[in-house]
Amino acid sequence: MKKLIAALALLTVALVVIALRMQGSDRVADLESRPLLNEAQLAQLAEVERITLSRGDASVELVRTDKDWGVAEHHLFPAQRERLAALLHALRGARIIEDQTANPDHHARLGLDPDAEGAETLAVNLKGDAEITLLYGNTVGSGQLVRFADDDQVWLVNRPLSMTVNSNEWLALDVIDIPMEQLSSARWEHADGEVLQLDKAKEGDYNFRLAGLEPALQAGNERWVNSMVLALANLRAQSVALREDLQLQEPLLRMQMQTWQGAELHADLHGIDGRYWLVIDRFVSPEDVELEVNADERWAYQLAIGQVEQLVKRHADIVRNQPEQAGQE
Repeated sequence: MKKLIAALALLTVALVVIALRMQGSDRVADLESRPLLNEAQLAQLAEVERITLSRGDASVELVRTDKDWGVAEHHLFPAQRERLAALLHALRGARIIEDQTANPDHHARLGLDPDAEGAETLAVNLKGDAEITLLYGNTVGSGQLVRFADDDQVWLVNRPLSMTVNSNEWLALDVIDIPMEQLSSARWEHADGEVLQLDKAKEGDYNFRLAGLEPALQAGNERWVNSMVLALANLRAQSVALREDLQLQEPLLRMQMQTWQGAELHADLHGIDGRYWLVIDRFVSPEDVELEVNADERWAYQLAIGQVEQLVKRHADIVRNQPEQAGQE
């Protein structure tokens, strides 16, 4: 037993020494490296108004708006803050760890000639008072080859930049986020007149129940009710379009939700040529209640088939216990 304890102690000491050496080598590497962007360029980055990411024929343009950042290809619909923050952090934190070639004849081989056939070069164009374009090429180990578009010099930087140029993937499509515990009631009205009125026994409950349904038939059906409401209360869309560009007719489904604190949301579901769109017609909330809802009346949100199937449940889909089955249970 004593030998085992001694061996574990030696192993622990060895691991600590290795970790300290690795940490020390990282510090040495930081001291030996230098920032990719100089102070003037970092200042320009802080004031940038437009960012364009392109690879081959695909590109996405991000534009600073009065409120935040928007995606140009989608009528300035809000961009994902987390993805944008990751991009800016990567640009600020990039450090040159090794100088490479300055011969432009090697650019295509290194993935740094965006005009070369089949090139996968990622171009990052930053526009403000001045303009900077960075070209990202092949990865090398844990780093990546980079150059400025107006400079033949190639550098190896400490971290690769992996950013999508699919404009749809930049959209902030988390449209509604209302905690289920905060909801007090809901109402679903189908186009043919069928109505589902939902409520809760008391504040703080998670589970909804069908109003007026006898308790024996409520038991075991909570998950079907909850999944229907949750599909709206925690809604992430697939894409977005301007309402004025869609020929919206009478909705397939009208939905309402209320919270215990007095917030209220009204939304409609529309079907157009095999696609489904949700619009938020009304959203009100007390000033002291913070809920994540993009209720901008300009937008219609495209939903996936699975989301629609959850939303369009009817009484027969929810109440799966028959009266005689409930009595036997």
